[in-house]
Amino acid sequence: MSHDLYSGVSEQSKASAHRLDDARVLLNAERWRGAMYMAGYAVECLLKTKLMQVYGCRTLRELEDELQRRGVLDEHATVFTHQLELLLRLTQRSDQLRQHRTLWPQFTLVNRWLPAWRYTADMANRQDAEDFLEVVAQIMHWIENNV
Repeated sequence: MSHDLYSGVSEQSKASAHRLDDARVLLNAERWRGAMYMAGYAVECLLKTKLMQVYGCRTLRELEDELQRRGVLDEHATVFTHQLELLLRLTQRSDQLRQHRTLWPQFTLVNRWLPAWRYTADMANRQDAEDFLEVVAQIMHWIENNV
């Protein structure tokens, strides 16, 4: 399957909203780790959406080329990543979020998200999942309004 099929700005935007909805459904079904995984993935998709909008790109491939052309992204690096902090840095709003005394610690919690959670049998627990989804919602709100 080609990266290009699902890497457009509108697909990433829709995916972000849908994965957050999926996370809430999984939370209600007491599938704690699945809820946390989907919530983290929603943040990833939102950051990629915002990056494409900021740099005027329609696809992630275009975005990667543009960031490399500008020297913002090393030629061996990629935007086809799950590294939330790297994606945030590429928005050039990382320092702004770091200065926010309440939200930066929340982002560091969200940044602990691992794509490998989709493979783990660890069910986590209700409190961890509820807390994670709450901070994800706050971080996504900040990203929507500040990037």
